[in-house]
Amino acid sequence: MTSLLLASFLLASLLPASLALSTVAVANEVEIWTEPLTSTWLDDHLAVKRATRPRAPVRLNRTQVWASGIARTDMQAFLPTDVDRAVGAKMQPFQDYNFLIGTELVRGGRDTALLSSKASWEAFMTRGWERLGVTVGLTTAGFLDPGQSAYSQSLSGIMDIPLDLSLQAWSTELRLSPSMNLDGVSGDISTGLVSELVGRTRLTKPADRFRSDLKVRLGYGVAPNTRPVASATLELRIAPNL
Repeated sequence: MTSLLLASFLLASLLPASLALSTVAVANEVEIWTEPLTSTWLDDHLAVKRATRPRAPVRLNRTQVWASGIARTDMQAFLPTDVDRAVGAKMQPFQDYNFLIGTELVRGGRDTALLSSKASWEAFMTRGWERLGVTVGLTTAGFLDPGQSAYSQSLSGIMDIPLDLSLQAWSTELRLSPSMNLDGVSGDISTGLVSELVGRTRLTKPADRFRSDLKVRLGYGVAPNTRPVASATLELRIAPNL
């Protein structure tokens, strides 16, 4: 009898609470359909996960880093002077433009306490005419050395003209390379022209594991107030045939 009375008492006490919860739920449901959906109401009643914009991955394909003279080699014992140690970097800030800027730190081989730096820049463009087979390139580069108050700017071009020579497995072309250099310290302007006969051939077959290319260059350079200079270059490149 006592347990029956206790159960009746608990049921009577919980019934108003359940009715109150159901009343609140109905009120909230009615509020959804009757109240205006403002941004403040949505912030108070809804939790929306805002999509974050994914970050672009960092790519270093437009960055160049180099170093020279850092590690001592056995060949330095035969050099007449000490080798300078240099570390530099160059980057292309704009993907659609062939413009590079960089800096270089140089420490002299004899005076290890002297550390100099210089800034450099480079811009280039290339254009080809398929009908004529002619390719033209233009490059300008310069550097500024505040420590030595040196400034230099150069402008060079290149023109490749194909030659129809009766040489089997060889492709030949005539290359003309004019250049002009400005020395900011002395104000001198130097010019020059190099003409080269370039020949290329492939020594391997397409099915071979390695690709071997041979290039031969015969050149002749002229410049004002200097003697003409003749040059000959033989270049062999071997790379995996991927």
